[in-house]
Amino acid sequence: MMSGSDSKAPSSSERATSCCSLLMRLCFTCWLLLTGGPNQQDGRIHYRSVTCSGVIVRCWPVADNTCFFNRQGASVDRSFPLSYRYMTCLIRSFHSVRQARWLCGLTMTAMLGACSGPLRDAPSESGYIPGASYYLLMAEIALQRKAWLTAARQFQQAAMLSPDPELARRATDFATGYGYETIALSSARRWLELEPDNLVAHAHAGQLYLRRYDTNRAYPHLAAVLGGLPDDEAFLALAAELAAEDNSSGVTAVFKRLARHYPDSTGLQLALARTAMRSGDYALALLAAHQADSEQQGSLEAQLLIARALMVQGRETDALLWIENLREEPGSITVELEYVSLLSATGRVEQANEQLENLANVYGIQANFVRVHALVNLAAGNLDAAAQDFTQLLSAGKNVYECFYYLGRIAASRGAYRDSIDYFAQVRDEPYLLPAQVAWAQVYSQLDERQTALDGLQAFARDYPRHALAVLPTRAQLLYELGDIQQALALFVEPLDYQPDSIELLLAYATMLDLAGKLDQSLAVMRRAVALAPMDASVLNTLGYTLANRTRRHDEAYRLIRQALELEPDSPAIIDSMGWVLYRLGRNAEALSYLEQAHALMDDPEVIAHLGELLWVTGEADNARALLDRSLDIYPEHELLLEIRARLPQ
Repeated sequence: MMSGSDSKAPSSSERATSCCSLLMRLCFTCWLLLTGGPNQQDGRIHYRSVTCSGVIVRCWPVADNTCFFNRQGASVDRSFPLSYRYMTCLIRSFHSVRQARWLCGLTMTAMLGACSGPLRDAPSESGYIPGASYYLLMAEIALQRKAWLTAARQFQQAAMLSPDPELARRATDFATGYGYETIALSSARRWLELEPDNLVAHAHAGQLYLRRYDTNRAYPHLAAVLGGLPDDEAFLALAAELAAEDNSSGVTAVFKRLARHYPDSTGLQLALARTAMRSGDYALALLAAHQADSEQQGSLEAQLLIARALMVQGRETDALLWIENLREEPGSITVELEYVSLLSATGRVEQANEQLENLANVYGIQANFVRVHALVNLAAGNLDAAAQDFTQLLSAGKNVYECFYYLGRIAASRGAYRDSIDYFAQVRDEPYLLPAQVAWAQVYSQLDERQTALDGLQAFARDYPRHALAVLPTRAQLLYELGDIQQALALFVEPLDYQPDSIELLLAYATMLDLAGKLDQSLAVMRRAVALAPMDASVLNTLGYTLANRTRRHDEAYRLIRQALELEPDSPAIIDSMGWVLYRLGRNAEALSYLEQAHALMDDPEVIAHLGELLWVTGEADNARALLDRSLDIYPEHELLLEIRARLPQ
């Protein structure tokens, strides 16, 4: 029984908190002694500085056996005297560094074992208030356990509590690298609070706001990166840095605003032309390229951009005429290869190959000639010629991972699935590492070995955690095919917390919701994606096709698909969607034209199923049966093909 009116026994949660706090302190001390000290000099044990996450931590004994941990330039933190006194007393009974470190290692193992459950935030009910060093240690432990999200959160907490901008930088870099964009943005803001003029911090913030489709907030940060009087190279460097961003419309909007402030910059006009091409604003790309060409006569990049913009606008004759005029100048391999690419894009494959042979005769056989020849033939469906070229490059040690990747694709298209698996497995570096791994899993799925595919993707996500989010949609699809739709849906919950504006994740999640029979929730997620990216043709098409296929809202579906088709008029998937929604609206003659065009562009079982159903409805049952039967020979287990074929009389 306790005496005194203010005394009371500690609660169970307080006792647990105190115990955890003590364990943490002991663990921290062991870790310091194990990795940075003690050090033996002249037969005695001494203590030295160690480094934790880029922060120098000093450990030294004083008269009363307390230990002070001090970051350079910071005030002394006395939060660990008890643990240090405990360890010091024990260590001083040893006569060698090996014995001392053996004790530290054993103790630290026991501590980690006691705390082997999930890492949690700092206790809030005890008197102990953790500082930045606490969260740094928690981050280090999480890294050792490969708990990447926990590590990102702990680094973020350390950055918020520390006045050191280096911690904020590390938190930002780590979270960005692993795709935890909500955490990264919070850390970047903290970094800018500590270093308002840091250009790298502004670059991070600008890119992260772009990924949230918040162009207005992205712009001032990206403008700050350029400085007060940017030159042409600064604009081109920024365009190159943003080239991989999915929000290409947002990037184009940023450069359009910059162009209003720097209308006479050739580099800016070139950058605007590049980004407009990526975002599908071909008229703007053409205008910007022409302006760059007029400001800097003879700019080869501007002239090539003009040719490409003309081509994608459907002005093939103008594009070829423009490039042929460039060829009249003294010989340039770059111009000649661009000419080959344009010939290939217009379906003039034989002429493109002849041009490559002429180049080889003039300049000798070069690896880039062989590579372009391979890609031209691959696009044209000449798989034997393409495979021969890639094998030749591989033998010469050129473009090795690209060759393995494309040889894997060729083998898969021929049905040589085991060969394709072997090729994909040999791709071990960027930029083909991720697509090769996804293709590898898809081939296993085609072999009905979905569990092997799923296990492989899970192992890949562990080995390459920066790609974990990118393979998540494929993992979800495999789980669905294995009959575990609930686990497939659960995969998206946490990632959407820290990438709430990822269009890819939103669309994949919407697809899973639809497959789970949750159509209303699926449509709500799709509408969120459309609100974020209203000029993204793929997003518009996904919502439009779902409305056409799964609801009676066909007029709304038609408007969305028409808008998508205006943005990407040559997309087979969108052309198929337009045909399908027209069929749903009863406009069969128009629908037939679009579906036949889509089938000519893409040999896809869903497109074939749509065309087969329309042929049957319009009285061409024999043609419908023949088309579906041929397709079932290639895709014997495709559910939609089987369903439509079952409706037709024999």
